[in-house]
Amino acid sequence: MYDITRIKGWPMPVLNELNQPHFDAMGEGKVLVQHCPDCDTWLAPGAFVCENCGSTAITWRQASGRGEIYSYVVMHRSFDPAFEGLVPYNVCLIELEEGPRLLANVVGIANDRLAVGQPVRAVFETAGEGLPLLKFAPA
Repeated sequence: MYDITRIKGWPMPVLNELNQPHFDAMGEGKVLVQHCPDCDTWLAPGAFVCENCGSTAITWRQASGRGEIYSYVVMHRSFDPAFEGLVPYNVCLIELEEGPRLLANVVGIANDRLAVGQPVRAVFETAGEGLPLLKFAPA
């Protein structure tokens, strides 16, 4: 979980050593996630220890940016003032080809057309003061 700050009213993660490389890579149009070289397990950003073997030898590796919708919800009510003009919007759990799961919006498709198992690919947008956002679109 990330600590949150606000930039121009938008909730934004506080960048630190556990997430900065992930956000830096998004600015370059890349999906960077953590990887354990000891057991070859891919991890979602924010890990300080491998969830599989307990190793602390965590590194960063570029992921393909391809995956599928593992689960999703369509929000019909805003739980943050920054999102009031966006409802309804989706929040999807994307399982990357490499294994980690990331929360993101899927864009470029109507919410009623989303489906579990649907192939998606990474796309990038900018929010706040230039903070890159990872989103996904149908593949």
